[in-house]
Amino acid sequence: MKYKLLVFDFDGTLADSEASIMESLRLVAKDFGLSEVDKENARRSIGLSLQHTIEVGLGLEPWQVPEAVELYRKHYNEVAFESTRLFPGVKETLNLLRLDFLLAVASSKSKHGLVAMLRHLGIFERFSFIAGAQDVQQGKPAPDMVLLALEALDIPAGESLVIGDTVYDIEMGQRAGTDTCAVTYGNNSAEDLIGLNPTFLIDTFESVVALVRA
Repeated sequence: MKYKLLVFDFDGTLADSEASIMESLRLVAKDFGLSEVDKENARRSIGLSLQHTIEVGLGLEPWQVPEAVELYRKHYNEVAFESTRLFPGVKETLNLLRLDFLLAVASSKSKHGLVAMLRHLGIFERFSFIAGAQDVQQGKPAPDMVLLALEALDIPAGESLVIGDTVYDIEMGQRAGTDTCAVTYGNNSAEDLIGLNPTFLIDTFESVVALVRA
């Protein structure tokens, strides 16, 4: 088998968290007296920094963003654990994959929140390495999180595969020198993903098994 390490994005790849993100943004908008969230722009920015998602989703001034980030994190902790769900087949597929591969997560979420959510969903123990926003100087699409995983686990880029649902995930993997696998059921369209020429394109999470064992 070619790969030794599989690096997964979280939002839109392992878990369907869109509802919790949008509800948290709605509550922040309410705090700021705004009538609505730009859902399309917010959805397309999922995977980038939280600051960026808030800025484009709510149209706030830069000086307002730090306060909005703190409010978002408060609201997210209130709503996310009830509304975030693993995509079909994720837990079972991870159980299969960890028999033959090292597994890692690279997410733009805060490290604390990411670990708490992975534990809540019952998949934390599947991963040998977890990278969150605070672990790197540059977030996606910079390669920093993947490079950190490669270094920590001592795996060459050529023996690693990055799996994600956004163009930012695919660019992150490409810039780190790994192969990439785009999933079409998340936050970016298949058309957007194809434009980045990922190594693989799949429609279901379970399809990862056949790819990496070939």
